[in-house]
Amino acid sequence: MEKLLDLRLSAGYDLVVDKNKNLSVSISCTYFSGCTEYDFDFTPWTGATLTVKNDAGTIVQIFSTEDGSIEIIEPKNIGVFKLKKTDIEMNTVRAGCYRYDMYLSNHIYAKRGFLRGKITYTQNISN
Repeated sequence: MEKLLDLRLSAGYDLVVDKNKNLSVSISCTYFSGCTEYDFDFTPWTGATLTVKNDAGTIVQIFSTEDGSIEIIEPKNIGVFKLKKTDIEMNTVRAGCYRYDMYLSNHIYAKRGFLRGKITYTQNISN
């Protein structure tokens, strides 16, 4: 069964990533208004931050447009963003399940909730 990623407001969505592999994934974001599906429009947003925390609330990893680990794909209105980390960066997090949230920002809004959920880092047998 396919999951629907509805991004009109902060949406819950669980992610699974490999712990010791390069991460480079494009994520398409759509929402429904009535019976019509639309691409999420990133045009007003200049920044994004995705923060991963353990159960104690300690930050274990950050993705951000500031360091290039989040890219909002041009043209911004096509509804796609990309997460990127090297295998070395991904290997700094222990295998397991964590919580994350993602905010969008611009010159007017410091934080606009976008995504939240669980992110599972899986351990691979080989690098």
